[in-house]
Amino acid sequence: MWSSKPLLRNVFIALSLLGATALAGCTGLTPVYGERGIGVERHPLNYAKPNSRAEQIIYQELVLRFGRASDASSPTVRIATSSYGRDLTRSNVVRPTDQKEMVVTAQIELIGADGSVILSTSRSAAALYTTDSQALAASEAEREATERAARALAETVRLTLLSALAQSAS
Repeated sequence: MWSSKPLLRNVFIALSLLGATALAGCTGLTPVYGERGIGVERHPLNYAKPNSRAEQIIYQELVLRFGRASDASSPTVRIATSSYGRDLTRSNVVRPTDQKEMVVTAQIELIGADGSVILSTSRSAAALYTTDSQALAASEAEREATERAARALAETVRLTLLSALAQSAS
């Protein structure tokens, strides 16, 4: 007796291979990493002057990844950061330490050489820290958390800029 299960299986495999081959020819996606990824290429950019330590950290990370342009024909990145700390728990119980979170938010603009805005968006990152009754230790913990959040935010900004540069290049 003849069964259609092997025939259906072979048809399914053939269609799957045909679909995978057809999708391989799509050019709508640009890889970030790999041999031909946009993340491998250097994208020299101009950078605005930092106004805070968090902005300085983000700009330094971007210069390491993208490079610094030597002419005005490259796009310019402008970043404005703001930060705030908040308590993670609410309680009436007296504890020797408090758990907090520092959130750093960046307003990002990528300006083309002709003055047009290529990208205008915002991104945020957070870092946890602990404070206690010692004022110096608490302020240092807050500062260090701000810097950790800024470094995490720098990676998010880098990926956001890569996406915008890939879209503007195509």
